[in-house]
Amino acid sequence: MIKLVKVLHIIGLIMMLVGVGLYWQSDVGQQVSGMLVIALLIGVGTLIMSPLPVALVIEWAKKQSPHSGSKE
Repeated sequence: MIKLVKVLHIIGLIMMLVGVGLYWQSDVGQQVSGMLVIALLIGVGTLIMSPLPVALVIEWAKKQSPHSGSKE
């Protein structure tokens, strides 16, 4: 599960960087269709990247022992 999320994170990062690169380096953003492509690349890229921190916290929480710090 975590490997899939990491792969999706990398794909999302690449999509976001391609969208930002198109925005900064080309005239594609001057046309409506280009604006749509740039917005989709950046938006979907960040959406795909977002589950990784949550998955890492869940994985970290599962590794913690239930009685590691409490003396009850």
